[in-house]
Amino acid sequence: MSTLLLSYNPLYVRMGLAALAVLLIIGYLLYHLSRTRKPRAEVPPPADKSPSSGPRMFDYSSRGGSTLPGNIARAALILLAVCVALGLLLISMPDGTIDSMAQSLRLRKGETPPQEGISLLYLGDEIKGKEFHIRGVIRNISTQPIEKLDATIRLYAPDGILIETAVIRMDAEVIAPDATATFHLAYPDFAGQFGSYSVDFKLRQGQAMPFKDVRGPRAGG
Repeated sequence: MSTLLLSYNPLYVRMGLAALAVLLIIGYLLYHLSRTRKPRAEVPPPADKSPSSGPRMFDYSSRGGSTLPGNIARAALILLAVCVALGLLLISMPDGTIDSMAQSLRLRKGETPPQEGISLLYLGDEIKGKEFHIRGVIRNISTQPIEKLDATIRLYAPDGILIETAVIRMDAEVIAPDATATFHLAYPDFAGQFGSYSVDFKLRQGQAMPFKDVRGPRAGG
């Protein structure tokens, strides 16, 4: 029976990044306030009793103002805050949207879309006692053996929010051309918290494996 290899709550990730952004903003404000100098009281110049005095000279060396290191530090903090905001935006976007954006960029660059290496023959689920089971069957439709292929199963709440992600290994480390392999997820203590799920595949080195969905009537989410 396969076990849950990777599980996280994306809500905690988003909250952590939001907290980081808030800390950066607070740090920037504190830094800016610490660099701000109070205006100096103007002292009237001494009376010049000599009618033939020369032009009056002004000394700018004691004036407060921004320095080059301070400006660089403030610019770096602003840039870091912008990067954190972009990271929050990317995390909040659905996976399908990010994949579509990446594919659009590849097409603009003239790259050929990757060919499907496997086909999804079956994907179904059942409840046994307090366990939620998801099983699937894939076939290698390429001309080369596929090694170390994993299935990534995303579990969604009834309102569509991603709750957890599980990475499940196949029952075979090497899948020969035209051979099949299966994967199985058993989630304990199931109490109806999942409304749907999705699956995709990747090699253990991190490369995504495009697949062709050839199922009949779908039994899963």
